[in-house]
Amino acid sequence: MVVRWWRVHIRRTVKNLGVKVMNKKTVTDLVSGLFLFCLMGVAHSTVLYVDAAPNVYGSPAYAPWWEAAKTAASTGTFVNMANSNNTENIGTTYFEIEDAVVYSFGDLGSRMHFIYWLPGETTDSLAGRFQIALDYVWDGVTYDFYDDYYGARWQTPTSWSNYDGGVIGTAGIAWWGAYGINTQAALDAELAEWNQYQGDFIFHVRLDGVEESITAHHHVPEPATLVLLVLGLLGLGFGKRSKR
Repeated sequence: MVVRWWRVHIRRTVKNLGVKVMNKKTVTDLVSGLFLFCLMGVAHSTVLYVDAAPNVYGSPAYAPWWEAAKTAASTGTFVNMANSNNTENIGTTYFEIEDAVVYSFGDLGSRMHFIYWLPGETTDSLAGRFQIALDYVWDGVTYDFYDDYYGARWQTPTSWSNYDGGVIGTAGIAWWGAYGINTQAALDAELAEWNQYQGDFIFHVRLDGVEESITAHHHVPEPATLVLLVLGLLGLGFGKRSKR
């Protein structure tokens, strides 16, 4: 179906441009060449997804989630936010505060994970060509997580691997709830407070100097004291757990 669409599209384009087609073989060769060119372009682009995942630091549910995520991303069947705490977010890039908070008890919480899939590449072929970045945005202000956490905006991934004819990786981010307290009551109180002020996460990739991004959205009410909250969270090393 894709090849047929391209043949029709190219024929119409050639006709509209006033190009005289000498024979059917000429058109076929032109279509085949352009179709292969388009496939090469797709093969060397980055496909981005987002989901809420079990806590990679200790949850036994993380490994099965990651295996399923790799298969879905590489086959084009990945569903964004399929594991959100709110089923209404499935198929979107919206998330709940519960999707982005980990803790040190119970089920260990959930972390937002951005998945990147680069078909036709290897980690060796991407050396020096591919980097990632992560921002937090609230009320028009952008906070650069990697610059704050690692000292530079653009980072070479560490959580990536060769997989099924391409490269796949993930970058996670979460707040750390009930830190040092580890009680459900403390966690519930923090979730209720943070839910009022949670902003958006934007994950960026850069391949051969070309940038792409995906945004995980969270509904934000009118700002009140979030500036102080965010600055406090970003200023404390234990306020967030990042994995790249």
